[in-house]
Amino acid sequence: MKASVIKYGLFAALGLAAAYLAVQIFTVLDRPYRTETAILYDMSDSLSCGGYLVFEQAEVPGEGQMGYLVASGERVAVGTQVAEIYSDPSQARARTALTELDAQLELLRRSENTAGTDVDVLLNQRQSALYDLLDSLDRQDYGQLTTKSNNYLLTLNRLQITTGAVKDFSGAKELIAQEQAAQQANLGSPAPVTVSTGGYFVTADTAQMLTYSKEELDGMSALEMTDALLNGSGVRAVSGAGKLVTDYKWYFYGVCTADESKKFENVTSVDISFPGAAEKVLPATVESVKVEEDSGLAKFVLSCEYVGADVMSLASATARIDFQSFKGVRVSAKALNIVDGVKGVYVKYGNLARFRKITVLYQDDQYILVPEGGKVGTDNEVRLFDEVIVEGTDLYDGKIL
Repeated sequence: MKASVIKYGLFAALGLAAAYLAVQIFTVLDRPYRTETAILYDMSDSLSCGGYLVFEQAEVPGEGQMGYLVASGERVAVGTQVAEIYSDPSQARARTALTELDAQLELLRRSENTAGTDVDVLLNQRQSALYDLLDSLDRQDYGQLTTKSNNYLLTLNRLQITTGAVKDFSGAKELIAQEQAAQQANLGSPAPVTVSTGGYFVTADTAQMLTYSKEELDGMSALEMTDALLNGSGVRAVSGAGKLVTDYKWYFYGVCTADESKKFENVTSVDISFPGAAEKVLPATVESVKVEEDSGLAKFVLSCEYVGADVMSLASATARIDFQSFKGVRVSAKALNIVDGVKGVYVKYGNLARFRKITVLYQDDQYILVPEGGKVGTDNEVRLFDEVIVEGTDLYDGKIL
């Protein structure tokens, strides 16, 4: 009888232990809350809208298999040869080979410049260059392989010169010169493409051409421009070798709703970028804003005096217009709770949920920005790197999570 009691008692203890373990496992695997770390962030009051980019530009004539001699977006002078036209594919291969040979020759010339270089410094540079090269391979960043490989070769070559393993690279340079002569013969005399005026050259393979004039866009209503943008009107591919932008000042004609146009009130300057096409944020001046009550739309014009190849290749694009920027600690808008009329979020401290008041600097559909340096007892209590609860049920201050 006594043995049976002990046996049943042991089973009961094991059962309780198993139940406790199951509860703990369930709690870990199925926590009814989710957190996000509060991070430092920049947010902008912005507007996304379509429009046209207007440049002073002209097409550069040329037809056939093109080889470019200047980079897209590069400023060129009158009479500069920007490209050449090949009559045979072998000429294109010869030009590619010449470009590679020029790069090799320049690398050898730089390698021989070792004045004042210490061996220990070169050893460190070699190791760093090797790590950079391996890192690019690991990240499959193949676009950087040529640059990283050349950096590694440069340190190896300089190390050979400095340690006396080789005197110079005159033999290698002579072989390259011979190969250059052979490839130059294969290249022959392709037809040159030159520009008749100075400006910024944009290659045809990346460029769009606007067919509307500035005067035509000035005369369009917001509704007419909206229809034109929806139909893809006013834009075509560049014909010829490319286009030449002759002035650094350009304009953006955009359309938005009448309500959205209120963001422009008392604003003289904004920032503009073209996500997915020209990411760099550029300063722009607000030239005009015209609201059309009948259509509920508005047309606005911005001007900008900063150019780049990516911007100059565009004729029509969706722009992001940034008005006022804010910097602070970012939390998810999903975390917002209002308790007794006070805005705040629940933050995980240890295994407890704590309600922390917030002061909103800026808010959009996804995030809220609050001031840095929050302290308990102030109007803003959220701090950098707090674990903010963005999903949870029945939250209250002091709840055990």
